[in-house]
Order: sequence, then C-alpha cells, then structure tokens
Amino acid sequence: MITPLLSSCRQNCNFWQLSPAASVVERSVITWLGGLFGYDERAGGILTGGGSIATLNALTTALHARRPGFREQGLQTPAPRLVVYTSAEAHRCVDKAAALLGIGTDNVRHIPTDGRYRMRVEALEAAIRADRAAGREPFCVVATPGTVTSGSIDPIGDIADVCEREELWLHLDGAYGALFVLSERKREEFAACARADSIALDPHKLLFTPLEAGCLLVRDRGLLAKAYAFSASYLTVEEDPLMLDYMDYGPQLSRSFKALKVWSALRTFGVDAFRQAVDHTLDLARYMADLIEATPWLELMAPVSLTAVCFRIKGASEADHTAVLAELIGEGTALLGPAHLDGRRGMRACVTNYRTTRGDIELIVGRLSAIARRRGAVARTSDEFL
Repeated sequence: MITPLLSSCRQNCNFWQLSPAASVVERSVITWLGGLFGYDERAGGILTGGGSIATLNALTTALHARRPGFREQGLQTPAPRLVVYTSAEAHRCVDKAAALLGIGTDNVRHIPTDGRYRMRVEALEAAIRADRAAGREPFCVVATPGTVTSGSIDPIGDIADVCEREELWLHLDGAYGALFVLSERKREEFAACARADSIALDPHKLLFTPLEAGCLLVRDRGLLAKAYAFSASYLTVEEDPLMLDYMDYGPQLSRSFKALKVWSALRTFGVDAFRQAVDHTLDLARYMADLIEATPWLELMAPVSLTAVCFRIKGASEADHTAVLAELIGEGTALLGPAHLDGRRGMRACVTNYRTTRGDIELIVGRLSAIARRRGAVARTSDEFL
C-alpha cells in the first residue's frame, strides 16, 4: 500500500517549502539511522536509490573535502593522482564510483584479504606507503562491514586507526551488512562504524522497505552541503532552522519521498520487530551452515559471519556448480547464486527474507545433498563428476 500512497502524494523532496512534512520525516529517519552507529547531532545524510549511489555520493563528498578547489577545477590540475583503497572482496560500486568521478579504476587498490576474507590491514598500510613513495596521493579507504559474497566483516577499528594516522577518508559500504547492527549479538562487531566519515546502507534490505530505499550517512553533514549546495535565482528558498533542503545534500533536485516507507514501517511495526527479523535470518544462516557441515557431499567455503552462506559440492567444477544452480531453479526449489572465493568456485545462499523457515533451509540442503549423491554415483562410473 505504501508505493501507491507515495505516488498519490507526489511529494518533491528537494527544498523544504515544497515538502515541509516530508523534510521532517526524512530528517527523522536519517537521525534514527545515524544513531544506530553512534553518530551525533553533527551528522546527517540523505535517502538514495540504493547503496551504489550512496557510495558514489560518499566519494564525491570525500573529493570535495580533500581538494578545496574541486568544485571549480575538478581533477584538471597538476596535483598528484588520488588513490582509493578497498578490499579484494568489495562490491563493484567502488570501481564504478572511481570511474564515474574521474579518479579512474587504475587508481583503485584492491587490498588482499585474510583467511576469513577480511581486508588485511598490514597490506593496506603497505599499499599506502608504496603510493606515497611513488608520488601519488592516498585519500580514501572503502571498508566493508559485510561483504556481498561471504558476509565477511572487515576490521573496521584497525582500518579506522590507519585512516586517522594517514589522514584518509573512511567510507563503509554497508549496503548489505550495516543494518545487522540492529542485532544485539552483532552490535559489538559494528561498534567501530562510529569512526567512519560516511556509511552507505540499504533500508530496502534489512528493513524490508519496498525499492528504492538506500541511504548515505555522513558524520559531518556540513561536508555534504559543501559538495552539493548550489544557489539559483529560480529556487526561492527561505531559511528555517528546523528545516533542511535535501537538494543541498545530494545530486538530485527532484526527489521522491523515499523516507515515508521507512518511517511508516518503523512506526507501524516497531523497531523490535525488525531486530527479531534480523536475528531470525542470522539463526537460519547458522542453521544452514550446520546442515552443510553435517552433509558428507557438501563443504563450507567461508565462515558464516552474517546471512551469506558460501559452500561447494566436494569434487565439483565450476560447470558442475552452474548446472546444479540451473537444476534448482528449473525445478522451482530455490534461487541460489555462484560464489568465487580464493579461486574456488561454489554456490551462495543468502537469507534475506523474514518469511524463510527452517523447513525451507532443510528442503534446500536436502535437495542439494540428493543431487550431489546422484551425480557422485554417476561420477564413480564415468570418472567425471557430472
């Protein structure tokens, strides 16, 4: 019902005079989301179309903060080449943002990961030293509290220490993982997120909001305005200390009322309902991992930190796994995805629906076990797995 309501309201959330109530609602949502990560009253943000746009906007803000003349000169200066650092397991949106902003993908360093697929801090420090020695200018680190493939949580506190020492902007791509902060059992692992300069997250994931509903949080909201505020004679804006003009916080002028569906869901169901839903998905992922470990034909590919479960059929090739994924889809059992970790190929399940049950998990693992047993029997007679 929310999507038709939003369409009928037709609120244009650009400057507050056109949508005063919407401005107040969005500010309320942003304040609540920022509070989850320990951001104080200086913080701010904006609702976006998704995490990729939020990360793009974060790097734009970081550029303006790093280069005082960036608005006027862009990167068309003799200044050293800027370098961005992220994990080898990071989402492609980091490379895409670098390409769109003119930083260039050649200036994105993909830092190796450890045995748990987390960014290696010593490798990050070595890369920064190497770039400084080569005359380049490190300026931003993008860490991931919950990588898309395996759900690994980068060591945010240690990375924040590096960023403080090296005077680098720290952005967190939390589009998948950041809102696991709602779970009491995960809060400690996310405590260091308060030290980040910016955080991208997606209410249309763990708050189960209808698309689109991403978010960018910035620890100092003044830096957002520094990057995005432009004056124009045709925008008759009046100042009001209680209101915000969201056209000054992002690249859009005309914007839809994304905040209403987030706000209304929280008001209707209460925060505890979402905490319980998040814990439910965590429990199911752990249950799936336990079932896989107990199945002779299957093995986990990575520790299960959040709700992504990466596993493989023992002895199977990439083509084998692709065929199994297609079989599961064709018979209507489940839609799983491929997983590539450390050169190994396998499959990935991600529990993101609060309506998923233990029975669903048992069905998927049971079916996988049956397929693996059947194909294993064929392999014993043909010397091929599939």
